[in-house]
Amino acid sequence: MSLLDDFARPCVLLEKTRVYGDEGGWETTWTDGATFDNYQALDTSMEARRAEQEGVTSVYSALVLQDVPIEYNDYFRDAATGQTYRVTSDPADKQSPASATFVLKYFTAERKVPPT
Repeated sequence: MSLLDDFARPCVLLEKTRVYGDEGGWETTWTDGATFDNYQALDTSMEARRAEQEGVTSVYSALVLQDVPIEYNDYFRDAATGQTYRVTSDPADKQSPASATFVLKYFTAERKVPPT
């Protein structure tokens, strides 16, 4: 058992699908994808405060295991609260080094509803 387990939040990646609608035109739907544990906290750094002044409602710092298939601009939902988030940085840019005993990657996210 790890100390991180105390902070784990079960989350679900949201997969974007475009389908041709019954009345013509394309519709965007979001379906549940991979599940993963997310270790996130509200970011109160100066950079986050600056982003809030520019219109971002809430900036979160998040850690996930390196094998989680999450990328920049993906959407995910917190399974416990139902809140949805958009990834605002590239998780591949900040991964733990190969010599580390933990295999995590870091990214930022904002609370946001997926577009329709």
